[in-house]
Amino acid sequence: MRTKSHFTMVELMLALGVCVIGICGVMVLFPIGANASRDAAMETYAANAADQMLNYLRYRMQYSSTDWDGTLTHLTNNNPRNQGSYASASENLTSNWSSVGSEMPSCFYHSSPSLPGVYQLLSWRDSGTPDVNKPENIEFRSILNVWYENTDLAGVNERFAVRLNAEVCWPAELPSAARQKKTYSLEIFNPNYLQ
Repeated sequence: MRTKSHFTMVELMLALGVCVIGICGVMVLFPIGANASRDAAMETYAANAADQMLNYLRYRMQYSSTDWDGTLTHLTNNNPRNQGSYASASENLTSNWSSVGSEMPSCFYHSSPSLPGVYQLLSWRDSGTPDVNKPENIEFRSILNVWYENTDLAGVNERFAVRLNAEVCWPAELPSAARQKKTYSLEIFNPNYLQ
């Protein structure tokens, strides 16, 4: 008659050790996956913010020749982030911000004349009107630096065509040097241009 052989305590400890190592290896991947998922969501929010802002400005500029000139006077021809007062002004997220208007209720512009083209764009969780002073309802807050450049078309001036650039910096709660930054561009042409 054959005798049954059972697992020894050493074999059980080795098997448990292999299982623990495998489980720990899998558990280490969860925070990495969560961080990658969060970063991907934030980059999507940033791309949507830039698209929303650039197309809003395109709509405003192409409405009439006076709107074209008026919008360009509120922008600069270089990145506002390169100006000296930018860091301290863009890190104060609750004061000196005015609403763009009902066309973009979640967008606010910096009201300091020394910082033209600096906007704050919110992704708002609540159904009410977005408010920069209620951080508990904000899912995503970004700072947009918008400026224009002349296009590469030979002989074209800024009254006919410009390239709008929007640099999205997020999360806005961090100091400006520590934020992630992506730049988006859109070339627009003035349909009301008369030579």
